[in-house]
Amino acid sequence: MQKSHLLVALGVLAFFLIGSAPSSFSDGWPVPPKPSVYHPKIETALLLESSRGRGFTGSEPLNSRTFEPMNLTVVIESERSLNESLLARFGARIEARAGNLSRVRVPAENLRALAESVPEISFIRRPRSLVALGTRASEGVVPTGALLLQGAGWRGQDIKIAVIDLGFAQLSRAKKSKIIHPNVIVDEHDYTDTGLETGTAHGTGVAEIIHAMAPQAWLYLKKVADEIDLAKAVNDAIAQGVQIINYSVGVANANFGDGTGIVAELADRARAHGILWVNAAGNHAQSHWMGTFSDRDYNGWLEFAPGREELLIKADFPGSIELYLTWDDWPRTAQDFDLFLYDAQGRLVTSSQNYQTGSEEPTEQIEYVAWAPGTYRARVLARRVSKTNIRLKIFNLSQQALDPNVPAGSILTPADARGALAVGAISVRNWKTGPQEPFSSQGPTSDGRIKPDIAGPDGVSSFALTYFPGTSASAPHVAGAAALLLSQHPNWTADQLQSALEAQAIDMGVPGKDNIYGAGRLDLSLGTIQARRTISPKQAKPGDLITVTIAATMPMGLFGGLELREAFPSPLLPSPSQGRGAGGEGAEICQLQNENDYLCIWPVVHPGETKAFIYELRVPETAHSGVYRWSGTVNTIAIAGDNAITIESPKEMVTVTLAYQRDMVRVQLSAPVEMARLRIYDLKGAVLLEAVTQNSALLAWRPQRRANGVYLYVLEIVQDGRITQRKLGKFVVLK
Repeated sequence: MQKSHLLVALGVLAFFLIGSAPSSFSDGWPVPPKPSVYHPKIETALLLESSRGRGFTGSEPLNSRTFEPMNLTVVIESERSLNESLLARFGARIEARAGNLSRVRVPAENLRALAESVPEISFIRRPRSLVALGTRASEGVVPTGALLLQGAGWRGQDIKIAVIDLGFAQLSRAKKSKIIHPNVIVDEHDYTDTGLETGTAHGTGVAEIIHAMAPQAWLYLKKVADEIDLAKAVNDAIAQGVQIINYSVGVANANFGDGTGIVAELADRARAHGILWVNAAGNHAQSHWMGTFSDRDYNGWLEFAPGREELLIKADFPGSIELYLTWDDWPRTAQDFDLFLYDAQGRLVTSSQNYQTGSEEPTEQIEYVAWAPGTYRARVLARRVSKTNIRLKIFNLSQQALDPNVPAGSILTPADARGALAVGAISVRNWKTGPQEPFSSQGPTSDGRIKPDIAGPDGVSSFALTYFPGTSASAPHVAGAAALLLSQHPNWTADQLQSALEAQAIDMGVPGKDNIYGAGRLDLSLGTIQARRTISPKQAKPGDLITVTIAATMPMGLFGGLELREAFPSPLLPSPSQGRGAGGEGAEICQLQNENDYLCIWPVVHPGETKAFIYELRVPETAHSGVYRWSGTVNTIAIAGDNAITIESPKEMVTVTLAYQRDMVRVQLSAPVEMARLRIYDLKGAVLLEAVTQNSALLAWRPQRRANGVYLYVLEIVQDGRITQRKLGKFVVLK
């Protein structure tokens, strides 16, 4: 630990205990006092709302929340099921449950009494805010190659896709106009009880893209507003046998970008049940900041850059500013930071000053309507900090750029989950060349994993939304593409499906998978190369000739080349004729690279055409017994099929004689061996002896008295580090 960092931490600890901050600092920025209200089981922001006698109805999407007098919708975290009759005494009513979470409607004035009187309650907080990751017949069908697969008969038939989103306005019109054929919609479920078609048309736009990509896939439409709704939707999707989930939604302040927490765990749970979870990566590359706490002048204000104690937010027209602050001290923290927002004139317009005393989450959030255009300033104050090198993260979910901003690490959860296929965005206008959309969120995750995983097109025309930019539009292109591949390969697992999508993606940016494009831009025209190896015979002896055939098929819809690389085991020798191509037209170049590697290139291969490469290997007379293995790829995709043979050398075969003489079982080998391993079992399977001999020809076992009976044995002979013989048998002991 650097000495300067330690001094910073000690200085902050000394000056910023709760309620002890001075009224101002030498730089002139006023520091509002910490709120006087506090309860260890209630988020401070909720207490402030209840003291004003009004609360937000957490069942609406973020941008359409309203306020109702005297009532709050809260999420209660509990150790066990809540007692509903006890809740009713305080006018509280459970609206929904998911695991240890309950969404509860409670009169604001009864909030404290509820927390103090119901022992099961661990903490009461606001519902998580879900944000659609897009600002609004898909134009992405042709450039992604989906049309080619559709033309070949792969249209997503019998594949079940769930669209979990914030609203499906315009759905009836889309069905009536056959933009989304009504016959493919299997289920419509509103978990918010506000009406499936109220609020945003975001989900309709997502479903529209999926239907354009995979027109025969079954759609399950699910409207959610918070993490409890989301959990119920996921449970239902699992029960319904859904194979793909599209979630073009993100959540802030649910973790520190490391794929943990309640929301990310839902994506992981779906993946564990065999569902491919496709998630928009987010649109916050320019509206995100992350860095290590720094306070070089010891005044308590976080420095976003050297000498910069404020984030600038330019509001060009009236609209919301939605700031979410968290720090790397999950799930509960005693490190206390507060968040403040000032207008262009330097006036404090709002703040978030939750208490963090050890039982609260490391979160602060501001939702402010900026009625006047101008440059607003966000500041972060360390009230109490005892840790050094603590990292902080700020998202502006309203997507005005932050100055300074940090694109790296701007992935929202659950796109950061290990079980999620995160999708970045490239404009459909620049699809072939890029670059990525400047707002498209970037990795890595805070624990160092690459995200996003792949890039899809955005900026497409839309019936429901007119124009649909953002990673919200990119994700359903990938979900629809996955349905096409799954209809072609119905036995593929979610892991195989993701691997295929990434393997056939066109690499963009720096070579290999990266934190901007992932594996590259979605491409279905390449499909999945089918390459298979056949070896004959699979058991051989010295002097035998081995024939190897590799058949590689170019997917429909692509003209191009095939490059085969084949490595065979070293004791085997290529025949004088080396390898030869077979099947199809086109000149092939096949040559032996070194003693054990072939390289074979077909420069021109037509869609659907199969090329074969056949070569022969001779087993040398000096080859030892054992198992010998092959490895190889075609266009970097591993070759399936046969990959090993067994060689048995008569010269290495050792005869075994087993006899019972003079109260001793003797195992006599015809010649000394490198190593022999003997195990003796009784008929119940218990091991009575495990003996090893090296460079010897004799093993022995002396049974205990009255050991008459039948015994089993396993003898393994090891030569040159390989098991060359394995003998199983039984013997009888009679004394």
